[in-house]
Amino acid sequence: MMRKLFVLLWALATFVAAHAQAQPPAVSPGDINAAGELRMLSQRLAKSYVQLGLEVLPAAALDQLQDSILRFELGLGRMQALTVAVPSAGPAVGRLRNDWSALRTVVAEPADRTRALLASQHSLAVLDGAERLVAALADAAGGGDARRIGEVGRLRMLSQRVVKAYMLYSWGADTAASHREMEAAADEFGRGLAAVAALPGTTADVRAEIAEISLQWEWLRTALSVEGAGSYRLVVAEAAESILAATDRLVRLHEPPQSR
Repeated sequence: MMRKLFVLLWALATFVAAHAQAQPPAVSPGDINAAGELRMLSQRLAKSYVQLGLEVLPAAALDQLQDSILRFELGLGRMQALTVAVPSAGPAVGRLRNDWSALRTVVAEPADRTRALLASQHSLAVLDGAERLVAALADAAGGGDARRIGEVGRLRMLSQRVVKAYMLYSWGADTAASHREMEAAADEFGRGLAAVAALPGTTADVRAEIAEISLQWEWLRTALSVEGAGSYRLVVAEAAESILAATDRLVRLHEPPQSR
């Protein structure tokens, strides 16, 4: 009798273990990518709002602003649904929702220098909340691909943050702080790109994309360094979109094939 009971318990444990292994993880690489995209959208939204105030490619800036709002709302909805499977992400999502509401309220009004600076400040609060969310999801996913995607995805955000700060600086909005933010974001982008290039196991496609981003970044970095920045606003705005597209492709190349 005891032998039969032991066999039954062993069979049940084997079934449960096999079933657990067959279940997909609660957090997928795509979820990490979507959370990381919220970081980028926080800065892209603020950058587009400043561009509108400066009347730099205003039609494109308005499209970017509206697109950023729509995509952020969709991404936030996805994150809210994910908290059912990952309760530890709940506090980060709740904070993110509150900070997002404040940012969206600011950019609903016409941009002037004061409101542009306020939008930037709120965007940094949203960015911080999104960073916390990415970290919580990466912990739930167990590291590995999730952490790599999170690290590579920061380049998307930095491409927008550096240009947002540049636009504020060229507009004369809290110039000292804006210049410090621009320089810090630029330095972090350079270090981040070098770190991604040094990751083990990179493919030929990844190396080619990194080489393209490096060329675009050198061009943008040169434009950022020119004093009397107003004349370079158009160049910087266009370069930011090119680098954003390239860094987005780079993130997707780091996702496992089955997740793309």
